[in-house]
Amino acid sequence: MMRATQVTGKPITQARLHQRVVEELLKQIVSGALPPGTALPSEPELARQFGVSRIVIREAIRILAEKGLVAVRHGSGMWIQPPEQWDQLDPQILFERLRSNRDPSWLEEILELRKILELAAAELAAQRRTPEQLARLSEILERMRTAVSDPSTYVNLDIAFHEAIMEAAGNRLLREARRPLSEVLFSSWLMTSRSAERLARTHEGHEEIYRAIAASDPVAAHEAMRRHIEHFEDNIRADLELPSRQAVTVGSNGHQSAE
Repeated sequence: MMRATQVTGKPITQARLHQRVVEELLKQIVSGALPPGTALPSEPELARQFGVSRIVIREAIRILAEKGLVAVRHGSGMWIQPPEQWDQLDPQILFERLRSNRDPSWLEEILELRKILELAAAELAAQRRTPEQLARLSEILERMRTAVSDPSTYVNLDIAFHEAIMEAAGNRLLREARRPLSEVLFSSWLMTSRSAERLARTHEGHEEIYRAIAASDPVAAHEAMRRHIEHFEDNIRADLELPSRQAVTVGSNGHQSAE
């Protein structure tokens, strides 16, 4: 019988204790500190390590199990699940996989999915947007113009702008498919250099997208969004020292590789 593994548990004293335990264990699982097949300590031992009650630990384990990270086998313990069992679109898992940087292809897949969703949304928004939705985009864009020198404010408006495009696209499933990426994209944006030059270039992209949607031109909206997204991709690849877009290819097995 395998011995339970010691986890890195720090006493937690703030509210929503179970969520703090979830965050710490999730980080250790996704980073590989707790690899698949590892047996977690018992509830009493986890409670001792984290300095919380067993009720808190039980709730944290329930959430981790829902995310596919932990398997609970009554009578035999709790075990770390392999990545194939994880909820790949869970925002916390997405972010930790990106932050741990153990698999660079994971970022490529996130960027690829974002491009698919955003290009489709831009085209549909150009065809379906209502006057009210266009006014909403215009209002956000105006606020962005005055926030170019304030990166923290700008990034929140950036997210609002893209969410408004999703709403204007008029496809609820498309909007829901993108939702898990919002938090990860926000975190990715924070990981890049936010120079005045980059923000100015980013804003130019938003202006181009808006003009195409306002003109009800789906082709122009698609191209404007493509240029905008590729600018973001180039920035994050450069800052994380990953291969450029031109150097990334897709192999015969469907997996991306760098030339």
